[in-house]
Amino acid sequence: MDLFDEVENLAVSAAYDEPDEDDTAYDPSQGTIKMFQERFGYTYDQAAELVGITKNLKNTAATTHQASLSPAQARTIFALKLEGPISTPQKVQVAASLPTVPESYHGSSEGGDAVFCKVDGRSRLAIENWLSTRKETTFRPLFVPEGRAYKELCPHSLYPTLGKDTTLPQYRPQSLHLLAQAPFFGRTGTQFPVWYFFYGTLADIPKLHSLLSLSEEEVPILHEASVMGARMKSWGLGKYNALVDGPERSCVEGSAYLVMSEEHEDALRKYETSAYEVVRCLIQIDGAVVEGCTFRFAGETD
Repeated sequence: MDLFDEVENLAVSAAYDEPDEDDTAYDPSQGTIKMFQERFGYTYDQAAELVGITKNLKNTAATTHQASLSPAQARTIFALKLEGPISTPQKVQVAASLPTVPESYHGSSEGGDAVFCKVDGRSRLAIENWLSTRKETTFRPLFVPEGRAYKELCPHSLYPTLGKDTTLPQYRPQSLHLLAQAPFFGRTGTQFPVWYFFYGTLADIPKLHSLLSLSEEEVPILHEASVMGARMKSWGLGKYNALVDGPERSCVEGSAYLVMSEEHEDALRKYETSAYEVVRCLIQIDGAVVEGCTFRFAGETD
């Protein structure tokens, strides 16, 4: 096909897609259907089916792109205000396609007392998509981010551990029948007290004292410490420190503190915000190595 043939075909295609001046109900796909009939010898039904398939593929691709969430976004916890089409936990379960009914609790909002339930980022997206299909309502749900560091220490694997990609074969748990005894993957998320490795502002005694609401007689004891398999970066245009995974032998120095209760840990998680996540780590203190946790940055660094 030479250049003139191609130009002629483009002109024909444009002519098929051009509506009549007095045709107010013109459907652009009709021009495409007619073009397929003329060029490829399809019947009207065959051409219409092909156009429909193409549209569906485009819509699916667009939806998939819009629905993509990063791991940090997917696990972010929100307080969802129960109102409108999602006024009960049961309705939230339906809208988000949850396997169980979420628990509800009372709280306060700008309009006074209200009832909320907790949902994650995936559920939020599902609810928003569900509402978008209800053309009879313009309701917009209220999602309040929880704003604390995410914590989920898997009891059946090393996930998550500082400096280790636990998806790699050498870090995956083996089948129990191949082992002489059941494997141990470190502390669970409910065991206290627990050592924490601090860096930056948390390694400041007055700051830690205020953050944990300690009495005047209680003075936080910080120990010089370090962790391996990590490195320091920054985020927020250099404003904030970011502890991230690093080479196996890379070392970051800081302080270690023994967190005595879940209440104190919650205060630390709220201070660090959802920009960080709690991960397992091995902390070196005075020549000894102890199991503990730290806050790893969960976003994009500078």
